[in-house]
Amino acid sequence: MPRPVADIYDTLTLSAQQEAYDFMLYLLQKQQKLSENMQIENRKQKRMAALSEFAGSMKDTWKDIDALEYQKSLREERIIG
Repeated sequence: MPRPVADIYDTLTLSAQQEAYDFMLYLLQKQQKLSENMQIENRKQKRMAALSEFAGSMKDTWKDIDALEYQKSLREERIIG
């Protein structure tokens, strides 16, 4: 603790010191939880970026192909018989 805060802490009663200590533990837990939440959010963003990249991996498959013409060519190649 910084010296001025420690001096004030030393002037408090025992119950007030305990309350201040409990409050410091609360702040520490709050900071840890915030850190964990940030890590979870970063992990989610990385996963979404990976999924989005994967989802677009086939986007150029039909780029220069007309779907109806392709379907017609498949039907012409088929032998019925």
